[in-house]
Amino acid sequence: MTITATRSQTGRTLTGGVVALGAAGWVVMAAQHQGGHHHPAATLTGWVVMVVAMMLPTALPLFELLRRFNQGIWLAMSVYVGVWTAAGAVLVSLNLALSGRLESWTWTWEHPHAPLGAALMIAGAYQFSSWKDRCLTACRSPRGIAMLHWRGVRPAWQEAAVVSGVYAASCVGCCWLLMGTGLLTGAGSLAAMAVLAAVMAAERLTRHGRLLVRPAGAAAVIIGASLLLGAS
Repeated sequence: MTITATRSQTGRTLTGGVVALGAAGWVVMAAQHQGGHHHPAATLTGWVVMVVAMMLPTALPLFELLRRFNQGIWLAMSVYVGVWTAAGAVLVSLNLALSGRLESWTWTWEHPHAPLGAALMIAGAYQFSSWKDRCLTACRSPRGIAMLHWRGVRPAWQEAAVVSGVYAASCVGCCWLLMGTGLLTGAGSLAAMAVLAAVMAAERLTRHGRLLVRPAGAAAVIIGASLLLGAS
């Protein structure tokens, strides 16, 4: 009974800690949005905040699974955020390079929503790809990833770090374009970011989440096309 109670308390502590981190991320995003400051040097920091707010809580099934091994939980969380941060560094670099080119194009100043419209159309089209399907399958199956990559020959904390890294990579492959649209506006509309977070969480965590993939993709394409048509 004591061991069971201790494990239950540890589980509640883990869940509470991850939820608190996610909530703190949303508070920081709200403050950034109200402040209106989107300096390029702070873009990657903003991306990490987005990851903590929108992605970290959805990885709770993995962290709960690893908790049962009683090793490497906080390291696994750090690895998860680290993989997303590495992906963000690539996207931020591409975004800054693209922004530099677009700033010299007068048309984009006259139609500021056009880049977001194009990004939404690309993200929506990705929802229909086989790569999205494969990554979503892996991302919805933390237990399957653990069974494939937990070798049992390394220290438990190393095993947890490897499993978390592989899982994070699958989640990046699943959601990177939807997350990347936020870079175009620095955090964008908080309501829009909340919708994106809800869609990505539902895809990964709910029983019938797969049924949302195509409709979400179609909606993104339609919204993106309307922004582009409005710009034209």
